[in-house]
Parts: sequence; C-alpha cells; structure tokens
Amino acid sequence: MSAVLPRSGVVLGVASLVLSEGMTPEHGREVVRAAVEAGAAAIDTARAYATVDDDAAGERLAATAREIDPGIPLITKAGHYRIGTAAWDADGSADRLRKDALRSREVFGAPPSLLLLHRADRVDDVLASLRVLAELREEGVVEAIGLSNASVELLEAAAGVTTIDAVQNRLGLGVDPIDEYRFCREQGIDFLAYAPFGGPRAAPLATRIPHVAALAMAREASIHRLALAAMIDALPGLWPVIGPTRVESVRDSAAATHEVVDDELRTAFRDDLRSRGVDL
Repeated sequence: MSAVLPRSGVVLGVASLVLSEGMTPEHGREVVRAAVEAGAAAIDTARAYATVDDDAAGERLAATAREIDPGIPLITKAGHYRIGTAAWDADGSADRLRKDALRSREVFGAPPSLLLLHRADRVDDVLASLRVLAELREEGVVEAIGLSNASVELLEAAAGVTTIDAVQNRLGLGVDPIDEYRFCREQGIDFLAYAPFGGPRAAPLATRIPHVAALAMAREASIHRLALAAMIDALPGLWPVIGPTRVESVRDSAAATHEVVDDELRTAFRDDLRSRGVDL
C-alpha cells in the first residue's frame, strides 16, 4: 500500500510547463486539466519551478489540478530554488526547508501530499535536512516526506534517521540502472521515476526498446504509451513522472494506466531492457 499515491499510473511533472520557452499559464492549466481528466495519479512540482516574477509559479499550476479532482495528490520539492533568470541554488538548512514547506502549504491551501528534499545530491548534510523534514511531517505541515536524487548508500543512511515515504530519482528506460528502485521496493518506499524516456540527451526511445517499438507500430499505438504501461506493470511500486507540454501527449501517456499489458508486451519489454543490461 502506497504511503502517498492511492492508485498506480503516471504522474504529471509541471517543470517544462513553467520553465520551457513559450509556455503560458493558460496553456499549463490546459495540460494539467487534460492530465487529471485522463487519470493522472498525481501532479509533481517544486519550489524551483518558478519564474523570475513568481516564486510559486509551478505550485500554483499544480494546485489547479484540485479544481478538477480535489483529492489528487500534490507533490512538491524543497531546498532548491531560483535566484535569477538562469540561476538556481540549493540550500538544505532548517530555515530554508521550513520556509519552503510553509510556502507550499500556503499556495496549495493544504499540506503537500509529499515534500521531497530537492537535489539531495547537492546538499551538504542530507541527514540533518531529513530530520527537519521529519519534524515537518510530525507537525502536520506536510503529509509525507522523501528524497530526490538519492543513492542507495544515502537511502541506507537515511533509514537510520527516519522513515522515508518516497524517493524521486531519474530512471530512463534503457539508460539508467534500477538499483535505487530495487532498494525502495524492498523497503516499501514509493519510487517516482522521472525522465522515464531517458531525457533529451538519450538515444531515441525506439532504438533502446526496439521490440516494444515494433509492437507499438503493429498495434497502431504510441511507443510512449506502451513503454509506460509495460514499465508500470513490470516495476510495482513505481510511478513514472512525465513532462509533456502538449495536451494530446499527456492524454496519450496517461492512458498507459488503462493499456492492456499482455504476455507479448511483457516479453518485449523485458527483452529490450535485458539487451541494455537491465534484468527485471
């Protein structure tokens, strides 16, 4: 049973809807609405997803999801923030984390469903930061806590400090190993996989999962939807975090939750990952 997310499926990340060139608040709301209506499991944002003029742009956008589904989980991240037109900084201090958490609660109008320490790999004393997050959870400022960009070694150390509810790490299909996912699965920690398609620098998805790509073509379905469906099926306790900027794309990806995953797709997915050195 998930500590944070009541159902399986994809999570919409709003970073690109705020930070990409040409995006507008109106368009962002359209994409968020489409994601919620298509059955997205949660909305993911961060204090760092801000504009120069609005420190809470990403959180305001995420909060619009509750106009459609009042119960949809809202995930945000603290300790990483915008300081200029093209500059960000990381600060895991108690003052910063508490300030961020209270600001998130104010924008959402309720405690964040999950507060993650953003860029845990850039914080000097992660365990001290984690103790602050645990206090915020105990006080009811946030409902659940976790880490973003955390290694297995860090997660092992964190287990001695407090209970971690969730981890958000990069897990690109055919690009990244699944060691952190396996650890989280064994420990009962929710795993949010961002950049599931590998990110902009990765080789084309079809070249990394060619068997799934062939099935997608034969079934007249998108490779992205089949890949997400197979990923959710093969990796229980994992939620892919997607970042489309088009309404059509978010509807297609969110439909992965309802895609039938048969033995042919399971085999294709496993064979593709095995060929990239990842055994499920």
